[in-house]
Amino acid sequence: MLNGTCDIIIRCPNMKTLDRYILREMIVPLAAGFLVVLILLVGNIVYNNIGIIVAKIKQWPDLIYYIALQSPYFVVLSLPSGALFGCSLAVSRLTRDSEITMMRMAGISVRRIFLPVFVVGALISLVAYSFQELVTPWADRESVKVLKRLWAAPGDFAIQANVFFRADNYYFYVGKVNRSGNTYTLENVMVYESPVSSGYPTLTTARSARMRNGVWVLTDGTNYRIDRDGDLKLVVKFRNMKLDLRRPVADYIVQEQKSPKGMTIAQLREQIDLIRSSGLDARNYQLEYNYKLAIPLSSLVLVLCVAPLSLRFGKSGGFMGVLIGIIVLFFYWNVILFSRVLGETGGLPPVLAGWSEVIIFTLLGAILMWKAE
Repeated sequence: MLNGTCDIIIRCPNMKTLDRYILREMIVPLAAGFLVVLILLVGNIVYNNIGIIVAKIKQWPDLIYYIALQSPYFVVLSLPSGALFGCSLAVSRLTRDSEITMMRMAGISVRRIFLPVFVVGALISLVAYSFQELVTPWADRESVKVLKRLWAAPGDFAIQANVFFRADNYYFYVGKVNRSGNTYTLENVMVYESPVSSGYPTLTTARSARMRNGVWVLTDGTNYRIDRDGDLKLVVKFRNMKLDLRRPVADYIVQEQKSPKGMTIAQLREQIDLIRSSGLDARNYQLEYNYKLAIPLSSLVLVLCVAPLSLRFGKSGGFMGVLIGIIVLFFYWNVILFSRVLGETGGLPPVLAGWSEVIIFTLLGAILMWKAE
């Protein structure tokens, strides 16, 4: 193997053969790392939909399809793991067999050796972004159709909390949902009513509400009107207010509700503007907006960090590539989780929280590359 590599270096000054050689080393560990992490994350899909699964078990074909439609979101999260393990195992193997040493002795810089690795990371980032913007929203829309069929089937169902949905001329947001029979008890309710013609939109907030057969009874609330300057003006406070929709709100929920993860970046931007115009806190949507911009770049910044680490420790044994991948993946996920918690609680601005993993691993990778060179 070593002699073959030396021949490649001497005979191929354009470096194309060497690039293909390094890329071949990455294919198998990249695919394996991606699939292993994706399989692990599939358990979250089942866990998050356990209520639907239990209630609609007789409609198992639609259930399987519905759960499959939830997987594109986790594909985007798993792609950086594939890039990470593909890079760590390939570079560790080349380092362990002294092939990278021979490349450097031939006058090839570390940056040039790692160029195909970085190109793969950039391509996976592009794939992740395209998948996130095209496939994930489509899967979300398709899942709504399946959800409608599941709703129509016999059995219980549930309104989702922390999800915007539209009914006629109203936009609804519910912070918490409890169900007893056919009656829903809702907490932290917001109702945004668009102007019918040339009037101004109105905003109604309530501490709680009861919903039954399309009739909402809001309790302990306040009604505001938004003027042409975007300012909220108090209209009235109320103890109870009834809102009778023309159709059961469940029909609209199945058709039009969207969670942040199912929105494109442009849709999230519009939703943030809508919430801000209502005078409400758009922190969670701002956080998701920045994550959607940052997560696709994770594949590139992770290989930027892992490549010099694998070069430095790859000689320690065949297990080192796996160990490096696991350690970096552990810190990567914990940075994301910790920054998300800080972003949701106000400990970090949404922009900084969303981009934290990119910032941290880019700086770390730049330092490691500088030392490796």
